Amino acid sequence: MRPSALACTECRRHHLKCDAKKPCCSRCTTTQTICTYLPSRRGGKRKPANSHGQAQETVSNTKTAPGLQLPLHEPHRLPHHLSTGPEIPPPSTHDVPASSNAPTPRERKPEPYVPEDRLVRLFYENFHQAHPILVPPGQYERRNYPAYLQQVVKFIGSHYSMVLSGDEFYDSTTSTLAAHSAEKSCSMVQALLLHSIILCARNERPRAETSLAQAISIAIEIGMYQKDFATLFANNDEFESESLRRTWWELFIWEICMRTLQQKFHFRCSDVPNEVLLPCEESTYASLQAIPPPASLAAFRARVFADDDDDDEPAPCQYSSFSYRIEAFHILARVLVLNSIPETHPDRLQAIANTLVSWAHLLPPQKIDIVDIYGGIDEMLFQAQFIIHYAAMLLHLPRSNLRPRFPEQSMTIICPVTPVRLSPSLTRNVHDVKTIGASKELSNLLSVHCVPQGYSPFVVFGTIFCGLVQLAASEAHSSECSDHHLNRVVLALGNLNMLRTKWRLAQEAYRHLKGAARQTSTIRPEGRPLQDASGVSASTRNLVVADGGILGPAADYDAVNGSISSLFLSAYIDPTCSDPFPLGQMSDF
Repeated sequence: MRPSALACTECRRHHLKCDAKKPCCSRCTTTQTICTYLPSRRGGKRKPANSHGQAQETVSNTKTAPGLQLPLHEPHRLPHHLSTGPEIPPPSTHDVPASSNAPTPRERKPEPYVPEDRLVRLFYENFHQAHPILVPPGQYERRNYPAYLQQVVKFIGSHYSMVLSGDEFYDSTTSTLAAHSAEKSCSMVQALLLHSIILCARNERPRAETSLAQAISIAIEIGMYQKDFATLFANNDEFESESLRRTWWELFIWEICMRTLQQKFHFRCSDVPNEVLLPCEESTYASLQAIPPPASLAAFRARVFADDDDDDEPAPCQYSSFSYRIEAFHILARVLVLNSIPETHPDRLQAIANTLVSWAHLLPPQKIDIVDIYGGIDEMLFQAQFIIHYAAMLLHLPRSNLRPRFPEQSMTIICPVTPVRLSPSLTRNVHDVKTIGASKELSNLLSVHCVPQGYSPFVVFGTIFCGLVQLAASEAHSSECSDHHLNRVVLALGNLNMLRTKWRLAQEAYRHLKGAARQTSTIRPEGRPLQDASGVSASTRNLVVADGGILGPAADYDAVNGSISSLFLSAYIDPTCSDPFPLGQMSDF
């Protein structure tokens, strides 16, 4: 069949074949888009006529097109006056010039089209895992959130689209939230909180701080911190009640995240009693199973001293990964407050150091690995362990000998700058070891969770911090283990590289970490060159390696026993800080 000589304006805009069915073509019927046709220009002027009759025909086509009267109550459809460019084009005047000076459709730059339900799905597939405060995806349409919250969801989803840049909904989202700024409701708290998080990812910290401050003010004013608030305002809906509990704890968590970039700390969510019950497991929430009775924060903190019926048989985990995440961020807040005090009592420093170590030791067996046997990532547990290592770096780095190459003061929004502090108890060498060890553990987590789906923007803060610590460690250690640190820096750059195409915060962090690596004299981007026998150091020339580790002197490669000479080792296996090779050669701190 020959293609039709006539095509509607929507198919022309997206350069698609149009079957020219009237009053609505097949593509517009499928996508529920307003279908309009411009009069034929054959035999006339090349510029379409701007006549009253043409406008009347366009409006007529719009009114008579079947199946295009979108109901205003549909959950993921907004009224025309709140719609944004690529979603639902305004009728008639969008495609027909209003005056002779207006640009014609051919002169307009084609706008990419993404259905609204696709943007919602992108939100849940990528962002919701890291900040799961809204109802599960199976409940989203039924929940029928207000238009301004749906607008924020679409705005966030656009950042994960392959055809949108993330800017298409920026102005409309800002104006929609401003138009409803007087509303004090749970949905407005959720909208402002999500808006703050995505603005942080866009490296717009002042606006992110403003949205967060508004969200906290409304939440405290309406009493979301109270124990029974979620139950009373959920209309007997257990998933809505769970969503409200998660919203308050996410406010608590995100406020701490934003304060890591400041020198003065005031946690408003901690100024009120934290009586909200703890969230359930993500698998229970997402699969729409019956939500068990929630536990209290006091019971969670007392779990360490709870009676075990049988010490030989590990009891099933009673608390969700979200609960461990809340405790991890509480520990991070303690570190931030301690670092803001110029003089620290030894017991205060040691108390937090003990807490950081014991947190990991007291994890139940089900919460040790962030990945299950099917390869699924427990995002809440990943964030909890990530934050513990991040907090350990923030605690020990100011009291160590390491001096990372932090960004200039005007660019500190991508990374916290830790002022030098005197250690009242441990030596600086111990703080060196603790800082480097925490950065290694954090990079190990990044190597397991190596896909950007589910990442929160605060992962950028910890990732660049880890890379800068590894660069500082390469300068403090001997040159023989510089490749070991370089590998971890490359891992941090790889993670930032995945995120920088969508998040400007990651782009800035990626640029700074790469520049800091170029300034580090011990980093050799080209890697360690192959060495001949004369190039091998005296301490490693006669060592061989097998499955059991270092065996001792050997002259040649033993193919039968599988031994590898030190020549092969030096060329293809990177020495690490724990190898016997560099231990006796590490420079003094």
